[in-house]
Amino acid sequence: MNLSPSRKNADRLFTQSMIDNPMMKRVRRQRQNGHFPYYIEQVPVGLNQVRVNGRQLIQLGSSNYLGLAQDPRINAAVRSALEQYGTSSTSSRLLTGTRPLHHELERSLAAFLGKEDALVFPTGYLANVGAIPAIVGRNDAVFYDAEVHACLIDGIRLSGATAMRFRHNDVADLERRLQSCEADRKLVVVDSLYSLAADLADLTAMIEVTDEAGAWIFLDDAHGCGVLGPGGRGLAHALSVSDRVPVIMGVFSKSFASTGGFVAGSAALIDHLRFNARSYLFSNAIAPAQAAAALAALEILVAEPELPTRALALAERARTALGSMGWPVAGQGTQMVPILLGSDDLCFRATHRLAVHGVNVSPAVHPGVPKGKDLLRIGFPPTLMEDEFRDALAAFARAAADLPEALTGAPQFQLAGE
Repeated sequence: MNLSPSRKNADRLFTQSMIDNPMMKRVRRQRQNGHFPYYIEQVPVGLNQVRVNGRQLIQLGSSNYLGLAQDPRINAAVRSALEQYGTSSTSSRLLTGTRPLHHELERSLAAFLGKEDALVFPTGYLANVGAIPAIVGRNDAVFYDAEVHACLIDGIRLSGATAMRFRHNDVADLERRLQSCEADRKLVVVDSLYSLAADLADLTAMIEVTDEAGAWIFLDDAHGCGVLGPGGRGLAHALSVSDRVPVIMGVFSKSFASTGGFVAGSAALIDHLRFNARSYLFSNAIAPAQAAAALAALEILVAEPELPTRALALAERARTALGSMGWPVAGQGTQMVPILLGSDDLCFRATHRLAVHGVNVSPAVHPGVPKGKDLLRIGFPPTLMEDEFRDALAAFARAAADLPEALTGAPQFQLAGE
């Protein structure tokens, strides 16, 4: 190929920026030391295990909070949807992509959450980057917790609204910022359950200050819906404040054994999003099989409201056991059991040692978490058999012996409410 000197220079500049940026330097370092944990093929084996590089490991690193991702009832619903509707919706919902399963899922979600209506998006990311810009714009203001998920921040940026970050779970800081803002429309964006140290939003207090300031709350309940509250209806229901939260967002990729996201709220809000949320309008609808999986998971949750309780109880057992070994655990009262190590290198080494001993976990490191708050993401799904649970704890005990610095060198994390 005969390239001009200018094109050759462009190739050099673009390639150099791809190779020399800090993230790629870090990736090369981890690949060289043998602790690189990303993009590794994993094949599910049964309900709770995966095959990785020819070895069978207990899977504790996913967000399969209720253990439903391999449930035979959901698999059967998916097969039926495939037979009836095929593999794709083939279009956006606006045009030819709407199937009966989409409407059935939306009606069921709205009823489950006690809202007038709900709207299903192709992913949770697209739900947030579509809904927020459809709700607020350039003359509005958005106040967001310092530890909200990246997709919420992207949605805020796309909206063009004035963005104001407040300290994590600091209601007083939020109140000061709200009082100093003269925008007519103010939106407060928070997660229900934060995926870093697994702490809960101080939602009741936030509602009080947002109501007083004439603001709306946008609650991202991605990690809470399906597990927290009565029958897994989320944090707002757990605190009996769901009627005071105008916008509740959630996902199907955690507790609902599928892919996709949703927003629930008033009929007026949802109808507005149908015609104004760009990520919804200009994306292919979720496949009917995905909708069928989420709907089947929701039906299981309604029929078995004790399932979230079992998930929370098993997490508490694990937290107690791991804490007794010296692991710095957090997430009290949630299904998450994060281990707070404070170093990316330590997280990568701990992930490697746990895999050697038969357990698969997920490291969460900077920039995915604030610098110095690197951690292991761990969950104990309620489908774990007792012998699998014991084997997992034994693996953590062996890894603790391999890495005493993980037990003694971790910083003390201060969680909200402590």
